[in-house]
Amino acid sequence: MQLGEPAPTIISARSFYPGLLPTIGFIISYFALQGVCTAIIIAATQGDVTTPAPMSIISGLVASAIVQLMLMWLYLRKDGRAEALGLYDFGRIPLPKATGLAILLVIAAMAFNFVYATYVIPGVGMQDEVAKMLASIARTPLNMAVMFFAIMIAAPVVEELLFRGLLQNALAKYMPVWGAILLSSFLFALVHLQLYAIPALMSLSIAFGYLYHRTGSLRTNIILHIANNVFALVMTQFVN
Repeated sequence: MQLGEPAPTIISARSFYPGLLPTIGFIISYFALQGVCTAIIIAATQGDVTTPAPMSIISGLVASAIVQLMLMWLYLRKDGRAEALGLYDFGRIPLPKATGLAILLVIAAMAFNFVYATYVIPGVGMQDEVAKMLASIARTPLNMAVMFFAIMIAAPVVEELLFRGLLQNALAKYMPVWGAILLSSFLFALVHLQLYAIPALMSLSIAFGYLYHRTGSLRTNIILHIANNVFALVMTQFVN
């Protein structure tokens, strides 16, 4: 297959895929799994689920992501579903052009976030709570490995599969593409449970959603999401 040439799909002509109900089911199952896995880990290591330790939360995220990815793989591996989402290629535009577009979109989102943080919610650190939680984790090799895996691999892969690959595509069957991008981005921001950060998270998600619309490559989106999380982790944990 040539670079930039979309992979042939078996299921792309089937208008029902991805379906909205299975998509909602996967999203609900992911957050339910987070709660269950975190509770099990806390009960096994601390015995007090009312005061969860940061490392238990991170470990719960990793465990739930692994289970979720296994469930989704069983679903996506059939009938060319993974190919239809663009998991196996870099999409319908050349990789250099896609890279340039990704950089422009992320810069635009970061510029919006700067203006929003500086002039709309000055003095409110949008990532302060997360940064404090991560800073409280003991810097052992095992803890660092789990933390990096959770933030740089597990979260980006699962979130792109859920909110771009499945939800955005499913919503686009019932509304214009721009509406699907906006609604899936709002839901992506909402589930992070930081109301004051919704506009900032939406701006980044809209950038991801538009990139996915233009390229048709979920692989490209996953790589970009991983790069964004790596940058954010480095800035909050090692620079600040």
